[in-house]
Amino acid sequence: MDKSARQKFLELSLESTRKSYYPQLKKQLETVRENERHLQMLLDSLPARISYVDKAERYVFVNSRYEKELGLNRHQIIGRRIRSILGDANYAKAKPHIDKALRGEHIHYEIPFALPDGCAQWLDITYVPDTDGEGCTQGFYVLAIDITGKKRAEEEKAKLEIQLQQALKFEAIGTLAGGIAHDFNNLLMGIQGRSSLIATELAPYHPHMEHLHAIEEYIQSAVTLTKQLLGFARGGKYEIKPIDLDELVRESAAMFGRTRKEIRINIRSEQEKIVVEADRGQIEQVLLNMYVNAWQAMPAGGDLFLQTGRTTLDEVFCGPHQIDPGRYAKLSVTDTGIGMSPAVSRRIFDPFFTTKDKSRGTGLGLASAYGIIKNHGGAITVYSEVGRGTTFNIYLPASDKAVLRAEPAARRLLKGSETILLVDDEAMIIDVGQAMLQRLGYRVLVCRGGQEAVEAVTAKGEAVDLVILDLIMPGMDGGKVFERIRAIRPRIPVILSSGYAINGQATEIMRQGCNGFLQKPFNISELSQKVRQVLDDSHG
Repeated sequence: MDKSARQKFLELSLESTRKSYYPQLKKQLETVRENERHLQMLLDSLPARISYVDKAERYVFVNSRYEKELGLNRHQIIGRRIRSILGDANYAKAKPHIDKALRGEHIHYEIPFALPDGCAQWLDITYVPDTDGEGCTQGFYVLAIDITGKKRAEEEKAKLEIQLQQALKFEAIGTLAGGIAHDFNNLLMGIQGRSSLIATELAPYHPHMEHLHAIEEYIQSAVTLTKQLLGFARGGKYEIKPIDLDELVRESAAMFGRTRKEIRINIRSEQEKIVVEADRGQIEQVLLNMYVNAWQAMPAGGDLFLQTGRTTLDEVFCGPHQIDPGRYAKLSVTDTGIGMSPAVSRRIFDPFFTTKDKSRGTGLGLASAYGIIKNHGGAITVYSEVGRGTTFNIYLPASDKAVLRAEPAARRLLKGSETILLVDDEAMIIDVGQAMLQRLGYRVLVCRGGQEAVEAVTAKGEAVDLVILDLIMPGMDGGKVFERIRAIRPRIPVILSSGYAINGQATEIMRQGCNGFLQKPFNISELSQKVRQVLDDSHG
C-alpha cells in the first residue's frame, strides 16, 4: 500500500473509531465529573475537615470545612505544604503522627489546635494511609472532627466531680469539727458560768476581779476558735434578721482599721441600702477573717479595697456553686498583697490549710468563712496572681425586707421571780445554769432529759413560766421535746440553748415559734437579759 493510501486508511480508521467510541467516552467522562461533583458536595457537607495529603506533605484535596475554619480559599490551600497552612506550633504537635502515617500506619489521636483567630479548638484526627499495589505510601487521607464541646463537657464534669468530692470532704470534717465545738462549748459554759457567778459576789475593785477578767478574755479567745469551727461546720446560724450590708462592712472595717494602721482601707458602695437576711455576728466574723487574711498577705502594708453592689446570677454561674439563680448582694474584698499561686488558690478554703507560720493563723479562718457563706445560701470565689494581690467575691441572696434596729443591751443584771424549767443532759450545765438562775432570783426546776421535761410540763401545768431547752440530747432531742411541750402548752415561752446545731435543726425550731436562742457559752449577764426579754414579751 502506497503512502497516500495508507494515510487515507488511517484517517478513515480514526474517524470510524471516533464516531464509534467518542460518544461513549464522553458519557463516561461526564459520569466521572458528575460523581466527583456529588462526592465533593458530600464531603463539603460533612461536619469535619477532610483532606488528602501526598507524600511530600502537600495538600491535594480539601473540603469546604478547611476554608471555613482556616479562613482560606481551597485554591490557596491545594499544592501547599501542611506546615505553611497549619503554622509552626500546630505542625510541631502533628509532625510525629504525620511521619507514622507516611510510613503506612493507621493513626488516631486527639490534639489541641490553635485557630488563626486565636481561639482554641480540640480535634479528633484520623490518618488513613494511601498505598499502591506494592505497599508504598503515596500519601494519606485526613479526617479531623471538632470535639471542643466534648472536651469542655468533660472538663466541666471533672470540675463538678472535684466540687462534689470537696463538698463530701467538708461535710465529713465539718461533722467532726461541729462535734468538737459542741463539747468544747459545754466545757466553756461551765467555766464561764462559774466565773461570772464569782464576779457577782465581789466588789468591782476586789483584787480577784483582775483574775476573773483575765479568765473572761481567755474564754472569749476559746469562743472565737469554736465559732470558727462552727462556721466551717456550717452550724450556729440562728439569729437571722435583715441587715444593712454596707453598714456592717463600714463598721467592721473601721474596727479592724483601728488596730492595723499600716493598711489603707478604701470602701466603695452604692447609695441605696443593700439588705441581706443573715446572722449579723457570723457575717461580721466572715468579714474579719477576710480582713485578717488580706493583712497577712501585705506584711509591709498596702491597700484593702472593699466594694458592695447588686448582681443577678444565672444558672451557669450558680450550678457549680449549688445556689439558686436570682438577685444577690455582692461584696468584693481586694488586697494588694503577695497573691497566691493556682495550687494555693485551689486549697485556700480547705480546713487547717495555711501558708502562714503557726503564730499567724490556724488555717480555719477562710474555711470558716466558706462554711458560713454556704450556710446562708451564698457563694464565695477567689481570684489571685502571684505578686498581683487577691480578690474574694462574696455573694449573698438579696432581700427587700426593712432593716430592724436592735436596742443596745443593758449591762446590769436583770432579775425576776418566775419559775424556770432548765433542761439539759450535761450535769455540769445543769449545776451552773441552776446556780446562775437562782442568783437572778428565779425558782428553778431541773430536768436531765427530754422525756423528764415533757413529764414535768405535764405535771406542773401553768406553774412553769419559761423553759430553757438544750438542743442536743440523747433519746428525745430538743426538737422533739419542743413539739411535745408546745402540744401540752401552746403558748409557753421557750429559749433554745446549744453549743452546736445539726443540719439547721435549731433554725427550724426557731421558725416554729421558739422565743429565743442562747449560744453556749453564755455568762450570767447574757442569761439575765435573754430570760427577762422573753418573759416580758410573753407577758405583753
